[in-house]
Amino acid sequence: MASFKTENLSFTYPQRNKKALDGVSLNISDGEFIVVMGKTGSGKSTLLRLLKKDLAPFGNIEGSMDVSSSNIGFVPQNPDVTFVAQTVRSELAFALENMKMASSDITVRIGEIASFFNLSDMLDRNISELSGGERATVAIAGAMICDADALILDEPLAQLDPKATSQIISLLKRVNSELGVTILISSHTSQGLADICDRIIIMDGGRIIFDESPDKIKYDDSSLDYLPVYTALFPERPLTVKDAIPLAENLKEKPLVMPEKSDIAVRVKNITFAYGKKERDILSNLSFKAYKGRVHAIIGANGSGKTTFLKVAAGIKKPLTGSVKVSGKIAYLPQDPRFLFTSDTVGEEIDAKTAGVFGLNEYLDSHPYDLSGGQMQKLALAMLSQTEFDVLLLDEPSRSLDVFAKRELKQYLKELALKGKTIIMVSHDLDFVGDTSDYVSFLSDGVISVSGERRRVLSLLKFYTTQIRRITKSCLDFAVSVEDLQ
Repeated sequence: MASFKTENLSFTYPQRNKKALDGVSLNISDGEFIVVMGKTGSGKSTLLRLLKKDLAPFGNIEGSMDVSSSNIGFVPQNPDVTFVAQTVRSELAFALENMKMASSDITVRIGEIASFFNLSDMLDRNISELSGGERATVAIAGAMICDADALILDEPLAQLDPKATSQIISLLKRVNSELGVTILISSHTSQGLADICDRIIIMDGGRIIFDESPDKIKYDDSSLDYLPVYTALFPERPLTVKDAIPLAENLKEKPLVMPEKSDIAVRVKNITFAYGKKERDILSNLSFKAYKGRVHAIIGANGSGKTTFLKVAAGIKKPLTGSVKVSGKIAYLPQDPRFLFTSDTVGEEIDAKTAGVFGLNEYLDSHPYDLSGGQMQKLALAMLSQTEFDVLLLDEPSRSLDVFAKRELKQYLKELALKGKTIIMVSHDLDFVGDTSDYVSFLSDGVISVSGERRRVLSLLKFYTTQIRRITKSCLDFAVSVEDLQ
């Protein structure tokens, strides 16, 4: 029996000429695990929201759509927008109370789902105090607590560090295999998903261009960009780190070349920061320096203080102790790009020439909030590009971007560095960090515990490192990206 079935489904947003979905036909059976991928703006989010009737966007629908699942849970990219209560317990109880379930039954249901999702120890904690991975788990549990038989997730991994990403993927595998729940998840990466899903659906321009099992897609060269970065390195096309490790023994790496030191553009010295006098220190006697004309990356776990560090460096937050010295003007891209938008149309935020450079020329008449997550990131970067700055601070700049947009962003940042601009970014996207940065710093417990040239630092770290490093750590010394290989 099909959970979701569409035939020649098309959808057009109001005041748009181009279709967001164009003749989409798919058939998802009960209990399947489906990964939906595609370029930014390819129609992934539109499709997922149409499949859940009460979240369907307003616009013109053509074709047919049959949804047999009686109870569909939905988890958006940013789960914080769905939370309505302060504590985990209250959040889980909310939907059950709306169903007028008896208090005794609510207690049993919460206890049961808290045990399954490993939330028992945090039921009375404030949701705002949880890590990104914990909040994502609460969102999934909240979507499942009313006995959902299908779960739709719109890029739930975009804001998570590697550890949390792994935990959420394992959790979804359990929900699918142990509960038989149909999983439909959109993602810009198939790492960790390709080996557990039944099919990968790839969209482009509102159409489905691939709908196959990972074992079939991996031998199609045109789809390799959607698979783990190491898959294309070998004729065997491995989909997991485990399968790639023995194949990596024949790889060779380029010599390690240290970047030339330049003038210091940003110097942070012995800063300490807390959000209240009685609160714990988020940053503790932290020191850091960034060189002119270089790309610097700050990595670390959710809640380690990366965003706080960036705000202190930008002058948005004032440290309790220590000093920050910046040479030149600063531009700052926050984690949520919507904070930068002040106008009703994209064309009022950026000029036509800039829109063309960032691939936004067809959205000049659109409201910024009507863009996809990746397009919002592009718009925010485009807006900053129109300003004069010497130092660019970026909070998760590759979030919501597909692999093609990441390559464009990498090229843009490299060009800025060549012009003498200094870039400091915080990121959970370790493969992007390995590809793009000159220097990497690891932030943990409020201090930078290691900092230096990207290949040295990412080769030293065992868990917070790239996929290339994971498969080559036993045979190569300093390979952390494809560009490091001969």
